[in-house]
Amino acid sequence: MKITQFLKNEFRKSRIRRWKKLYDKPHHSKAQKAITDLESQGKALSVGQLKACDDYAGEVLGSREFSPWLQVYTAFQGEFKEGWIPDNYLGRIVCPAINGDFRRLSDRKTLSKRILQTEALPDLVYFIRGSWSNRQGLPIPFSEVRALCFDQNPIVFLKKDFSLQGNGVIKLTPEGFDQYDFRQAGDFVIQSPIFQHPLLEEFSPGAVATIRITTVKPPGESAKNKLTGLRIGRKGMEYIYTRDCIRVPIRIEDGSFFDIATTTAWEILEKHPDTGAIFSGKAIPNFQEAVALCEQTHDRLPHVQLIGWDVSINQEGKAQLIDPRQFYSPFPRQIEF
Repeated sequence: MKITQFLKNEFRKSRIRRWKKLYDKPHHSKAQKAITDLESQGKALSVGQLKACDDYAGEVLGSREFSPWLQVYTAFQGEFKEGWIPDNYLGRIVCPAINGDFRRLSDRKTLSKRILQTEALPDLVYFIRGSWSNRQGLPIPFSEVRALCFDQNPIVFLKKDFSLQGNGVIKLTPEGFDQYDFRQAGDFVIQSPIFQHPLLEEFSPGAVATIRITTVKPPGESAKNKLTGLRIGRKGMEYIYTRDCIRVPIRIEDGSFFDIATTTAWEILEKHPDTGAIFSGKAIPNFQEAVALCEQTHDRLPHVQLIGWDVSINQEGKAQLIDPRQFYSPFPRQIEF
């Protein structure tokens, strides 16, 4: 091998190693915080459990860099179980392998409706590269935008491309719309509000609860729901933020709640800390309709094998898409249930 080619190969390997390290770093920080939170609750790892996580990560998953999330799952459950998928393994290994470059498409909110060809998204208008267009993609003058937004809605929500986890979302009233400088927001979609089902309002007062339905579509097969979770807010929250929410695992067979939920600090709850609503015995309204919406929409996009859909159920009991929440991501920490 010529020295030039050898140096190129080594440079590529170095870049890959650096990318992996950068990808894993925030995961390791989150996992370490989770381990600390769990230790404060008396859920410390034993020496044997730590070794089991390290060995499984290195021998089965290919790197001990995947051990930290396994340690979190083990501490939470009190035992190590084979088959768990660490968050960084899912994002760094699994999703690129099965979704490829398409996994970044969902970052662009302005493209979601066009790609998915669905009426279930609450899109009203788009602002892309300085131009306004309606939900059909036809150019419109700015003078028509206000009426499209507020003729039937008291408020609307502006969502920027590349926004996620509640960040980059802005609530606009008619007065706020008149004062807002849209040119500084980049590309975005404006969506109508979703007024959620009373049961969801009971668990997430003021902020639209997020039902994450994760569908998998193997080659040549129909998409199927493989994992579902509910993310709810605290009293006084306008949006659901990943950094401060409550996660309720959901049974995929019938949409019923597990008896417990977890906070971002991994505390176990049997009821909502603000409303007192008990998780046990409750279920997502019209759950099968929501699942069918996600599965059927996924079938129209066979390029992508794994999609995490953010869904809500409105006051009339109808399922609505909030986002195809990244073409790769179920709720972190949902897997260990």
